[in-house]
Amino acid sequence: METLEREKQEGLVEYADRLSELYTSNHSAKVRKPKGQFFTPKQVSRYMVNLLDVNIDKIRLLDPGAGTGILTAAFCERILSSDKIVDLTIDTYEYDPNLSRLLRNTLESCKIDLEAKGHRVEYSINESDFVLHNNGHFYDCDSLWGSNDNILYDFVISNPPYYKLNKNAPQSIAMMQLNSGQPNIYTLFMALATSLLKINGEMVFITPRSFCSGLYYKKFREWFINSVHIKDIHIFESRDKIFDRDSVLQENVIVKSKKTNKTTDQRHGGLTISISEDKDFNKIRKIDMKTSDLISHSNGENFIRIPTSHISIDVMSIIDSWTDTLTSLGFEVSTGPVVPFRAEKYLLYESSETMQSVPLLWMHNMQNMGVVWPLKKNRKPYAICICDKTIPLLLPVRNYVLVNRFSSKEQKRRLYASVFLESHFDNSKVIGIENHVNYIRKSDGNLTIYEAFGIAGILNTKIIDIYFRSLNGNTQVNATDIRNLPFPNIDDLRKIGHTICDARIHSNILDIDDFVAEILEIKPEIIRRLKKEHYEQDQ
Repeated sequence: METLEREKQEGLVEYADRLSELYTSNHSAKVRKPKGQFFTPKQVSRYMVNLLDVNIDKIRLLDPGAGTGILTAAFCERILSSDKIVDLTIDTYEYDPNLSRLLRNTLESCKIDLEAKGHRVEYSINESDFVLHNNGHFYDCDSLWGSNDNILYDFVISNPPYYKLNKNAPQSIAMMQLNSGQPNIYTLFMALATSLLKINGEMVFITPRSFCSGLYYKKFREWFINSVHIKDIHIFESRDKIFDRDSVLQENVIVKSKKTNKTTDQRHGGLTISISEDKDFNKIRKIDMKTSDLISHSNGENFIRIPTSHISIDVMSIIDSWTDTLTSLGFEVSTGPVVPFRAEKYLLYESSETMQSVPLLWMHNMQNMGVVWPLKKNRKPYAICICDKTIPLLLPVRNYVLVNRFSSKEQKRRLYASVFLESHFDNSKVIGIENHVNYIRKSDGNLTIYEAFGIAGILNTKIIDIYFRSLNGNTQVNATDIRNLPFPNIDDLRKIGHTICDARIHSNILDIDDFVAEILEIKPEIIRRLKKEHYEQDQ
């Protein structure tokens, strides 16, 4: 692969970006995706670097997973824009030799430009695996606090690789203390970067948002929030307009953190949440919040919440006061057991007089808080045969609350809940629920009608939807996510269900938030602001 010479008057970031373009033009997405190679856009690189508080004149910088070095280039451009002369040591990691050759060009250009202005610069490129090369630092981190015998960094900047690791991968085994199932390589980069920071050192990462709430990141999340003070979080409203050369559909966040010692109470202090539509950072909205509001504690787990408006913070405060969960109230949440491609030969697309079958419920059967069946859509099977092979997949006909497992980014709500009433399906003893639907049942016995409508009512409110979005940027709704949601006490839950049932009899228009607010004594002003915000977003 040829090497692009730097053009006269070409900035460091522009040069690194051109090298990234050269690499992607010679290596297809099929080659890059398994390696987790998604190159940082110029605008994002500069935004990330500008989050750092660079106020010292002797700096040691780490850029793990450096690619062509665009983040380091942005850091050096910032040094060049300052009047202060610095002594800069840059350590980079890039495992791909095709990239490390390009990286060297960027770093050499940084060195030339900085030294021409009187700065002192040294750099290194380590072509070993960052995780395997440094995992000893993580396990020895207790001895590293304040240690002068190991190389520690003032700043870390990183766009780490993103891909899932097999639990038997050497990186997974090396960092097994942080794993809760199948890990993603990017969290291991974050953990090691934290362990390599000096006390009060800063790091800024762009990563998927999944570590904030995902089940697989439980151990990492607990360790991380006890090791750093998160100072800034930036989110993008568009998921597919961040990375120039790749279609990355998961939600990404930029997180700036400051290394703290173990005695620091992370609950005190504050942070800034910022939001932009895309990587151009136009019309940035900012929200200042207390660090104590950032972390949610539920069912023995910690979650990182990212509100996107001031009303979101008010909603979080309200729901945090609810002391129960579905589990504590005696309900269970599961995922529909019928996986279509595994049960294909038992699924029916048309009625049959020769085969005994029962209804198969999909997300499209969930209509207006009820269940409509049969309702054919997109040529999906509407029933499932009863036989020895399918009996383990079928559920007894009882009262259930059905909740969607997926939604699109554009939908107004993440959560959609409907009530399945056994009285409406008394011709069947069992029922099939497809795998894209979660269902809620009573642990011991059967849901009452009021309990079912109370649960569905809560899940269908704008209040809970805003709270859920602050916890989860994904469009997938896992059973675990629902289990961890706070809920009001059982008496209030039944009152809500009773009110909804009465309203359904007398009116076709159901404003659940008003009912819930009245029963739970939520200030009407909160609901008015919620409605106003949703109206403005729809315009």
